[in-house]
Amino acid sequence: MNIKKIHLISASVVLAMTTLNSCKKDFLDTKPTTQFAESDVWSDPNLIQLNLNSIYNQNPWNFYMTSISVDEARCYDGGADFNMSNMLLSPDNAGWGDWNGKYRAIRDCNVFLENIDKLPNDATLTDGVTLKNRLKGEAIFLRAWYYQMLVSYFGGVPLVTTSYKLTDDFAAPRNSYEECVKFISDQCDEAAALLPLQNSGDAKGRATKGAALALKSRALLYAASELHNTNKFAGFSNPEVLGYVGGDKMLRWQAAKDAAKAVIDLGVYSLYQPSPATPEQATQNYEDLFTSKESTEDIFIRYFNVAANLGADFWTVFPNGFGGIEYNGATSETVDAYEMADGTAFSRNNPAQNKEPYKNRDPRLYATILYEGAKFRPRASNLLGTDPVGVLQVGTWEKWDAGAGKITYVYGLDSRNSAVYGGGYNNTGTSMLKFINRKTDMYVNHQDDLTWRFIGYTEVILNYAEACIELGQDAEARTYLNMIRKRAGMPNFTESGAALKLKYQNERRVEMLFENQRFFDVRRWMIGADAYHPMHGVDVVYKLNPDKTTATIPTVTPVQITTGSWNDKAYFMPIARSEMNKNAKLVQNPGYN
Repeated sequence: MNIKKIHLISASVVLAMTTLNSCKKDFLDTKPTTQFAESDVWSDPNLIQLNLNSIYNQNPWNFYMTSISVDEARCYDGGADFNMSNMLLSPDNAGWGDWNGKYRAIRDCNVFLENIDKLPNDATLTDGVTLKNRLKGEAIFLRAWYYQMLVSYFGGVPLVTTSYKLTDDFAAPRNSYEECVKFISDQCDEAAALLPLQNSGDAKGRATKGAALALKSRALLYAASELHNTNKFAGFSNPEVLGYVGGDKMLRWQAAKDAAKAVIDLGVYSLYQPSPATPEQATQNYEDLFTSKESTEDIFIRYFNVAANLGADFWTVFPNGFGGIEYNGATSETVDAYEMADGTAFSRNNPAQNKEPYKNRDPRLYATILYEGAKFRPRASNLLGTDPVGVLQVGTWEKWDAGAGKITYVYGLDSRNSAVYGGGYNNTGTSMLKFINRKTDMYVNHQDDLTWRFIGYTEVILNYAEACIELGQDAEARTYLNMIRKRAGMPNFTESGAALKLKYQNERRVEMLFENQRFFDVRRWMIGADAYHPMHGVDVVYKLNPDKTTATIPTVTPVQITTGSWNDKAYFMPIARSEMNKNAKLVQNPGYN
């Protein structure tokens, strides 16, 4: 499927260009950018920051980065995500993880770090640090960031810390997983020591001490998890590239706990609107968190601004009756994971819950997913007569045609039979709401402001709680988890042991839905079989009553929309055959020929 390419440039670029435009006039008389000598670039702070901006700009993002490659969401189209969900993975269709792209970014970091000391020293402090230290800290952080992404997909990878020259031998073996995690952790500590606690002015959106420590928290949490501490592939010749082959697992969980606590103890971040008065307020607060420009939870973010012609394009996730193609529809399995408002599990086997499945649920559901009848925003002017309220319509209405003596069908404006845009790409019966500001007048090809959150404080709290659970510190885990539950307007957890762990895993699933987490959580928890299987959407029908009137409450029935299966090889992604051919020292991950 050809999806309109979304061209987005980091707000850091905008900020740097603003700096360039405001600098003294004689700078404007310098050589064109195509003629800059290397000495010019590394002696001018403005050009150096532009160089670093280009590294930030390689950081991938989108609304469905991994959601349709796990059980969170589905698109009607097949393609790479169909291959992932059906275990049709091979080195010849290896697109996950973008090995080549991440190493390109890492090389740019290496080049930057090899040259940054050419910048003349300036003792002036901004936000408590010198410019040179801040820039160096950002590059070290970004290198750790890109390595953490590689390790999350592939396990141990070659650690390259210098830029290759044409005369160099490019072949390099994979470092062990343990070596990679230590490198990332050490780099985060080094970056944190150089970076400011908070940035101000044009530097907002750049890495901070908290971002570096939060990345360390993520890396050590993943490293302590089951996947990297269990020899799942007994016959594999190089187990050290997949995980630890010795040491104390509990010490790794303690390190993960300490890393999360280091972020908490900075005292910079807090949960957004932590004490809602009503469930409705909890819903609104949660929605506002992801549509606000700034929040108390922001740790590592990226700004997109339409006024600077750098807005985010929402057309791929808007419902098709509102001008989009609703590409990221939540599966029935995802919707069912949300608890009832009283904290009990939702069950299709409960007649009352099954009759009205969207009623009395976790307040976060209403801020995250659009479903049949959920209010969204006003329709385009030509559709106001059909839908004056602006609710999602994915259903089918059975109407009695007395003249013809038969049932006729009316299809919702957002259904696959929509009169606005039939077909679409999503047949789940839902559409994504999280991140979307419903107040904007945004249709196809329009843009909107967006603050994209790569790491937020909630993740750190969840990381801390998970480590506590694994260390048997259930009371401490509940204390932190119940902070999130309170912010969500949900009852406290009271469980312990295995039951608390299951509750936690579901809490992380719904709290961080669409935030590029579950793909990795499923793997590190080693619950692949629970997440990869035939997926379901819902069929929504307003049925004809015996008296020939049409029901006002729809019948919502789960229906299979895609096939799916699990193979343990998918705990790690295949390294592309082209990369294997270029580097004879690489070892392929198990299960891939």
